[in-house]
Amino acid sequence: MRSGFIHHLRALIWTVITVTVYFFRVPLMGLYYIPGICRQHPKWTYRQAIGVQLLRIWFKYASTVMFSFPISLEPGKEAERFVVIEPSTRDIYGALPDTSDLTVKPKPIGGTWYPRLYNATDDATRQVILHFHGGGYVLGSTRDSECRSAALTLCKNLDSLSFFAQYRLASSPEGRFPAAFQDALTAYAYLIDIGVRSSNIVLSGDSAGGHLVVMLLRYLSENGGLLGDPRAALLWSPWLNLATNPEEIDRSKNNTTDFVLGAFVKWAVESFVPPDMDLMHRYLSPLYHPFSTTTPIWIQVGHREVLHEEITLFADRMIRMTDNIVEILEVPYAPHDIFLAGTILGFESEVEDATKVAARFLNSK
Repeated sequence: MRSGFIHHLRALIWTVITVTVYFFRVPLMGLYYIPGICRQHPKWTYRQAIGVQLLRIWFKYASTVMFSFPISLEPGKEAERFVVIEPSTRDIYGALPDTSDLTVKPKPIGGTWYPRLYNATDDATRQVILHFHGGGYVLGSTRDSECRSAALTLCKNLDSLSFFAQYRLASSPEGRFPAAFQDALTAYAYLIDIGVRSSNIVLSGDSAGGHLVVMLLRYLSENGGLLGDPRAALLWSPWLNLATNPEEIDRSKNNTTDFVLGAFVKWAVESFVPPDMDLMHRYLSPLYHPFSTTTPIWIQVGHREVLHEEITLFADRMIRMTDNIVEILEVPYAPHDIFLAGTILGFESEVEDATKVAARFLNSK
């Protein structure tokens, strides 16, 4: 109880300090970035420069106070598009890595359909995107307020319905690994149970959600025939190395052109990974453990994000594996995760173009 009180007091003090400091700093920042020469990258617009800096402020604040992101299973304004899914009755959870926390059990999760609910009769042959949002496993939701723009862009350009699955977050105790992974399995089984063939499912994930997709692909590969392989996987700025030294993030040559901070990565990893689990485990750091999969993989990476080198290295290693089909798109001047944060960062047109490239990839397979 005492530690909880201290945490809330610390969060309150830091909130007051942050609001006070940035009350004066933000207007000055707005003036500073007016000349193009002062922006983080000479090709960036004023809006892009401001957007990245504001997200840096948010990530620094969230990691400092260890922000607990609220998750609800109530429908909210999404109404019938928001559904609650019970854990699958299929025997799909038993082959989880033996180093995972056995006290973490599958639980009901929520999810949001875009632009409408799936209809088993009308949509029997339609492609469905199963997307997992980013946020370092500690932030994020599937609600319209965060995902609507990205989801509708995806649906439009890929001519699909999308289901954004809300996995448990590690910013609360019950969200430690393998909670999010169990929830990914629950969401995949849910789609199959309502009539979507696995061959019509395209997995998709941004940042930590991309990491979740890679874990799911590995699990399906290692346990052949469990649920059927998806048609393809789309990885948007995937987080592929949980063993990264947070200090290396801050020393990255792309540090000034991105909003991801070492402090945020440290908080995310410490929250998500059980204390006795090796950060180099194949499920946690797939960068060092490439594998073969029958599922074609498309990867998007920002040329100016701090994870650029790791993402391109992962793509190269996966390409070298027998029978793998992997394609990567580098978006010039882009920071991390423009897919989900594009409307905040001012990279909407780049996201539009990237989803069209992803559509061409899917149509060629």
